[in-house]
Amino acid sequence: MFDKHADETIEAEIWVKAEAQGLAKGLEQGHIEIALDMLADNEPVEKIVKYSHLPESKVLELKMSLANEMRK
Repeated sequence: MFDKHADETIEAEIWVKAEAQGLAKGLEQGHIEIALDMLADNEPVEKIVKYSHLPESKVLELKMSLANEMRK
């Protein structure tokens, strides 16, 4: 049996979830870019955490990544 309404509902739910995931990923990327800019300006980690809304562990990870790139 084929239930067109049920299939359309499932498809709509999938689209909504995918859109939410895409938005979240885009927001996170924006926060990362803010943190990278602030790190490049030698801002304190605490300030970067406050304004980028990233966890301290992520900011420290980005800081280490930048330091490693500078050594290359």
